[in-house]
Amino acid sequence: MGEPVLVALLFADRVIEEKNHKKGIIGTFSRFYAEKFPAQFPPWFIYAAVTNISGENAFSLNLVYDKAQQVILPISGKCKVENTRSVVELIFPVFRAVFPDEGIYTLTFNIEGNPIGSRILEVFNRPETPPPA
Repeated sequence: MGEPVLVALLFADRVIEEKNHKKGIIGTFSRFYAEKFPAQFPPWFIYAAVTNISGENAFSLNLVYDKAQQVILPISGKCKVENTRSVVELIFPVFRAVFPDEGIYTLTFNIEGNPIGSRILEVFNRPETPPPA
């Protein structure tokens, strides 16, 4: 079978699932701007997709404030897969996550306790003038 493969790991304003099971991922981003800290942001979503797994697998996602090595968002669960070629798509709404300070936050996706991928979320003080898009 080989190692699990992380197909996608995204931060988004919204993720919707249509009746035909297609996902609509709206407003992807990689940074937040806050007026003050600690900060909370309006609800947002994490979309993860993994393949090359079979059977029942425990997974976890941890969003960690790098500077303090503080987990600010722990997510865990199980997924069941019958075909290793299948892509398992997971959607997590995030409400009320508290960001203690500006800096780098790393989201790591784990299968059976083993990290299979990660990405960074940057959190900054809101600048006086917005940066160019």
